[in-house]
Amino acid sequence: MRLVLALGVLLFVAATAHAGTEKMNLAIGGGIAMANAPGWAIRFGETTEVSDGDGAIYGAIAGYDYWRGADGDGFHIPIGGFAGVRAGAVTSTLGLGVGVLALESWHGQDGFGIVPQAAATIGFQLDDVRTVVIDARLQRHVLAGSDDFTTWSVLLMIGRTMGH
Repeated sequence: MRLVLALGVLLFVAATAHAGTEKMNLAIGGGIAMANAPGWAIRFGETTEVSDGDGAIYGAIAGYDYWRGADGDGFHIPIGGFAGVRAGAVTSTLGLGVGVLALESWHGQDGFGIVPQAAATIGFQLDDVRTVVIDARLQRHVLAGSDDFTTWSVLLMIGRTMGH
């Protein structure tokens, strides 16, 4: 667990230690989640992004995820990094991370653990402040006290850019 937290801090420091333009985006959204049966998920997230305008971007993510389905529910705090490209008002990224402090209930068993995940996003900057992002994630819930399982989610996020 210490290694995961240290990695998250290092990713954040590396993402923000660049001479390019730094932006922070805060977003909240919801959408569908799937394990064995359809469900739903909500996510509050923060991204710190570094870029030099159009072209390559990279950064760090942190947030709060909650999901619920027919077979269970749970939450975790996702941290990680991403890289991608910006062309005008459109941004596309791929990212890797881990959800820490995961508390989940699966088939009546309560578990605690981590949630490794991969993400793909496409975002649209509506103006200097407003952002819309489609966020797709594949997650593996690795839990003590409960069976491990996989979920995927697709969420529509609406956010605010806090720097230029």
